[in-house]
Amino acid sequence: MGLFDSPTHLLIILVVLVVLFGSTKLPKAAKSMGEAMRIFKKESAKLHEEDAPTAQVQASAPQQVAAPQPQVAPQQVAPQQAATQDQMLALQEQMDALQKQMAAQQPNVTQPAPATPPSATAPETQPTSQP
Repeated sequence: MGLFDSPTHLLIILVVLVVLFGSTKLPKAAKSMGEAMRIFKKESAKLHEEDAPTAQVQASAPQQVAAPQPQVAPQQVAPQQAATQDQMLALQEQMDALQKQMAAQQPNVTQPAPATPPSATAPETQPTSQP
């Protein structure tokens, strides 16, 4: 005999729930349970909607054929590399010139004179005799 076969079993379970949780908490619990179910259904529907476009994109992706990349002739690559190397050399020369200017300016910066210790400048006091 199953638990929910007779209406008396359901009535006993209902009475036990009312006694345990009280008549005021049961409607609140049912309401929050309904809201949770509604939210769950919305979110699962959103997930299914998001999955559908990605599945369509994945299905159409294998049908697309990539355009062949034009091969660059070795004669075209050499001038491009030469131009890049020329730019690198010019930039390196500029860096060297700036470093030389900075090195030339650093000795011209005057260093502040070292501070003299306070004991050297303070006048010496002589002990006084008190009666």
